[in-house]
Amino acid sequence: MKKVLLSIIFLLVISACSSNNNEQDSTAAEENNKVAEIPEVQVNFEHEPLPANDDTTIQAIVTQGGEPVPDAEYVEFEIWYSEEGQDSSDTIKAKHTEDGVYTINYSFDKEGTYQVIAHTQVGDLHTMPQKEVAVGQQAEASGHDHGDSSGKFMVHLMTEQTFKAGETSTLTAHINHMEEPFSEARVRYEISSDLMEKHTYIDAEEEEPGEYTANYTFPETGSYTINIHYEKPAEEIHGHQKEMLEVVQ
Repeated sequence: MKKVLLSIIFLLVISACSSNNNEQDSTAAEENNKVAEIPEVQVNFEHEPLPANDDTTIQAIVTQGGEPVPDAEYVEFEIWYSEEGQDSSDTIKAKHTEDGVYTINYSFDKEGTYQVIAHTQVGDLHTMPQKEVAVGQQAEASGHDHGDSSGKFMVHLMTEQTFKAGETSTLTAHINHMEEPFSEARVRYEISSDLMEKHTYIDAEEEEPGEYTANYTFPETGSYTINIHYEKPAEEIHGHQKEMLEVVQ
């Protein structure tokens, strides 16, 4: 009889532990799914058209799973005059004001249309919505479409980390096409500098959709040019974008 009672007690304990573990696993899975949700970013302007040569406020409202994100790793606005291209862009880090709202003040120096990208990093997730905005009455009268730019590539090299000479560094680029991750592409980093005798090419691997990484050891301190080549030969897509970074001791 004692053996039977002990067996029953043992089974009840095992069942309780198993149930508790299942609940913990379920809770952990729910938390992981919540973290994995891609953040949503809404870019707002005070009004359109925006004034030229006058400070104006630009906002990015960041949410994840419907909740405000007050602690994003960073929100940076990249802005350039459409006719001059992305190589002429300015990048300004935004400040969190309240309830997931990140803002900058910016003065547009001429009338026309501008491209605005809100580079946003939340945990391991990166998103970069792009908007086109009119500046000045002349731009408004020209009848430009002020919705999201389509058919264009957005390439962003992560340069927030510290790159040290003689140590292995990870180069990470996010590539979007029409606001969607540019996946399953061939991506190579072309690295050049006055400190090097010749250009170096390294292949990147896609770690997440539209995110391409490669490791490289910079030989000396100084300035380097990173030319990001991306292509899909079968679709006749070929493009590249140059970025500069500084390597320290």
